[in-house]
Amino acid sequence: MRDSIHRCLRILLVVAAAALAFYSSASWAQTYEGRILGTVTDSSGGLLVGARIQITNTGTKVTRNLTSNDAGEFVAPNLEPGLYSVTVEYEGFKRTERTGIRLEVGKDARIDISLAPGNVAQTVQVTEDVPQIETTNDSLGGSFENKAINDLPLNGRDYQNLVTLRPGVQRGPGGGFLSISSNGNRPEDNNFIFDGADNNDPYYGSQMINTEGVQGTPGSILPIDAIQEFNTVENPPADYGWKPGAIINLGIKSGTNDVHGTAYYFGRNNALDARNFFNPSIDPNTLEPSPQKAVRQHQFGGSLGGPIIKNKTFIFGAYEGVRALVANSNTLPTPATGTLGGDPTNSVPDALRDLMTHFGGASTGSCAGVPVNSAALSPLTANLIGCGAFTGNGPYPGLLPLNNSQNVNIATGFPNQNRGDNFVIKADHHFNEKHMIAARYFFGDSVQTEQDIPVRQAEWRSQSKLRVQVLGVNEHVFGARIAVRTSLVPRERRSRGR
Repeated sequence: MRDSIHRCLRILLVVAAAALAFYSSASWAQTYEGRILGTVTDSSGGLLVGARIQITNTGTKVTRNLTSNDAGEFVAPNLEPGLYSVTVEYEGFKRTERTGIRLEVGKDARIDISLAPGNVAQTVQVTEDVPQIETTNDSLGGSFENKAINDLPLNGRDYQNLVTLRPGVQRGPGGGFLSISSNGNRPEDNNFIFDGADNNDPYYGSQMINTEGVQGTPGSILPIDAIQEFNTVENPPADYGWKPGAIINLGIKSGTNDVHGTAYYFGRNNALDARNFFNPSIDPNTLEPSPQKAVRQHQFGGSLGGPIIKNKTFIFGAYEGVRALVANSNTLPTPATGTLGGDPTNSVPDALRDLMTHFGGASTGSCAGVPVNSAALSPLTANLIGCGAFTGNGPYPGLLPLNNSQNVNIATGFPNQNRGDNFVIKADHHFNEKHMIAARYFFGDSVQTEQDIPVRQAEWRSQSKLRVQVLGVNEHVFGARIAVRTSLVPRERRSRGR
C-alpha cells in the first residue's frame, strides 16, 4: 500500500514538474528583460574556463556573479533594462571592467572579453560602445529609449504613435480602434507586452493600456515618463507564439539608489489658436457674430522613483491626468422650425398646414402655432417634435434643433469632453543575487463624451466609460532550473452608448 502511494506521489511530481517546465518555457520569451552574454578569452584567442564574471546594474548596484563554462562562455538572463558594467577576473590576467553597457528591453547584449596577461590587481577599463548589429538572433525590429520618446514630437503623448517609425508597421490615419498593423497582418495579430505582463484585450484583440476610446483618443494612457523603453519585433520568432503580427514589448522604469522625479504640464487654449476655417466669424444662419470655438486641453502629471532599502528594494510610480474640451464645427441639414412661406418639404409648420389642408376636420389643438386635428397627426411624430402627450423630448421642436433661419443647413457642433486619470507603480525586491521579485500595477479610468459622427443634439454624442487594470508579478530564482513568471489576467471594463 505504501509503495503504491509513493509511486503515485512520484508520478504527480513528474507531471507537475513537466507542466511547470512547459509553462516556464512557453512564457519565457514574453518578457521585458534582457540578457548579457559573451565569451572570455586570452589575448591569443584561447578560451578561459572558470573566469569570474560580475555583472552590475549601475543604477541599483544589484550584482550577478557567474563563471565561464567549458567553452569560455557566460550568460546572465532576466536582467532589467538599463545600464550595466561587466567585470572579469582570472588568475594570471589583469582584471577587466567593461562599462556603459545599455541593455534594451527584451534584447541580448553580447560582450566578449579578452583578458591581457598581468597581475589580477591591475584593472583594464573598456568603455567602447556595444556593437549595434544584432548577432544573437535574426529578428527585425528596433527600440525606442526614454530620451527618444521624450524628444520626438508625440501628439497626445501616446507612445504608439512612434511604432510607425519602424519599417513595415502602419497605423490608420488619426489612429483609432485596431489601427496598427504590421507587414500586412491584421491589427488583431499584434502582441502587446507590458513589462513582462500580458497586455492583450482577450475580446477585442487590441491592447489594454492605451486602448482607444470614442474617436481614437486613448481611453487609458501610460505616462511616457514611466517608460524605460519599448521595442517592436516585426517577424516574431516562435518563442512568442500565438500571434504573427508585431510584438510591442514595453519596459517600465524601476527605482534606483538615487531619488529621481519629473513633473510636467502641457496645455492648449483657443486664445492662442487661429480660428478654425469651419468656424467663421459671422454665423451664416443668423448673420450674427459667431464666437470662436473653445479648445481647452490640459495634460499633467509626474513621476518619482527611489530606494526603499538601498541596493535591495526599489519603487517607482507615475501619474498622468487629462482634462480636455475641444469644440466641433459641423453643418447639418435640419428642418426649419419656422415657416418658409409654404414649403412643406423643409419646414415643420408648413408641413403641418399642408397636412391639415389635405386631411380636413375640426381643429383639436395646436402644434408649432398651427391648428391641428390630433387624429391626423401621428402620435409618434407629435411626441418627437414635442407636441404630443409624451413630454420627455421637451417642448416644440422636441428632438429637432431650433432653426428659425431660412436655410435648412445649419451650423452645429458640440464639444468633445475627456477626463482621464492614469497611474502606474512598480516595486522590485532582491532577496539575494539569485532570488528577486518584481511587481507592477497599472490603473486607468476615463470618461469620454465625443462626437464620432455629426449630431443635432448634445445628448446624441457617444460616451465611453473605461476602466483598465493590469497587474503583473515576476519572481526569478537563479541557479535553479525554473524561473517563475506570473502575469495576472488584465481587467477592462467598457461601457459605451449615445
